[in-house]
Amino acid sequence: MQRIEDPRGRIERLEEEIAALEESAVRCGKIMRAAQIATSVGIVALAAIFLGFLRVGGMGFVFAVSAVLIGIVLYGSNRSTRDVLRRDAAQKRAARDALIDQLAPRTVH
Repeated sequence: MQRIEDPRGRIERLEEEIAALEESAVRCGKIMRAAQIATSVGIVALAAIFLGFLRVGGMGFVFAVSAVLIGIVLYGSNRSTRDVLRRDAAQKRAARDALIDQLAPRTVH
């Protein structure tokens, strides 16, 4: 026998899910900012190396290139993840709003 869930309970669960999705999206945004910084630092370091302002060995060059590549990959993957999280949150908001409309709440003056 299938149990029918109370709409208020479903709304509450949807709001918890929306909050969790939004929190994850914010975390992705923070990682994206860190990735942009890593990419920028790597680009500046590479420019300084190529222009002769910074003298480093092979490992310094490898670290600069790695910072650029890792920053680009981190930014891209977290951006796409953030977009999916935002889309999921929007769908859950729409479902929550539909449930609220079904309850037909009255405005109290």
